Amino acid sequence: MKEMKKLSGITTLITDADNTIYNWVQYIVPCLEAMVDYLQRKTGFTPDQISASFKKVFEKYRTNEYPFVLQEADIFEDLRGDFEQFQKELVNPTRIIFNQTRQRTLKLYPGVARTLWTVINSGIRVIVLSDAPSFSAEQRLEHLGVSPYIWALYALESYPLPDAARLDQSIINRIKTGFYRSRIGKVVQLPLIYEKPNTEGLKLLLEEEGIAPDQAILVGDNCKKDIRIAQELGIADVWARYGTKISAEAREKLSYYSAASIQKRNVSQEGDTEYHPTYTIDYFEEILPLLV
Repeated sequence: MKEMKKLSGITTLITDADNTIYNWVQYIVPCLEAMVDYLQRKTGFTPDQISASFKKVFEKYRTNEYPFVLQEADIFEDLRGDFEQFQKELVNPTRIIFNQTRQRTLKLYPGVARTLWTVINSGIRVIVLSDAPSFSAEQRLEHLGVSPYIWALYALESYPLPDAARLDQSIINRIKTGFYRSRIGKVVQLPLIYEKPNTEGLKLLLEEEGIAPDQAILVGDNCKKDIRIAQELGIADVWARYGTKISAEAREKLSYYSAASIQKRNVSQEGDTEYHPTYTIDYFEEILPLLV
């Protein structure tokens, strides 16, 4: 591993989001647990039945954070006959439970906010490149309070909205009025086929932002994705090793709720060293010697 010393000519820090800026597993598992717990108490369905139904929807939309899972999960088909009642008794309370749990569990890794502030105040732009759906990624960064530090977000295209008949009118109105827009300067939705380790998303980012490979540093937790695409395009790469330190219990709980393909895609393994990183950090702020 190379010595951590300032690289000349760097204009942009490109960073992954999930398990690099914040602990995604620590946040999503308790949220799903709280939802399922409430639903099993209200409906009588077992957690296994609810989780299995959820997984089919998550697989369809390629994310564990599809916000309209209750409107589509087959297990609730009969209960949706009276949609107004279904929304009142299940959809709205579950949304509140998810949001309250997120408020408690979605946290930045130590030093992230301070590091981003230091980076942008040294004249270096921060751009997020994420495999999350753009809506989910943008909302998380806004909730965490770091959106003002981010020049641009490049993330995968978002999921479609359900039929209007299965959607709260207040949500439709909020979408139309831009209620959910963050303070991020620019949000770009990438085709799903650009998911890392496809380098096309990163190529587009460099082209759109006018960045030469030797002007950027890319940091991420996944060697097979983040480190690989950086090295293939000649960008200085930094492995956020701390993002792979997820307990066996947390991984097991995630597999209970998550479609297997999503977990494989989004959660790196501590031993993923097929692509050897140039630099390795155990705290986000350890990237600073390369930049300032």
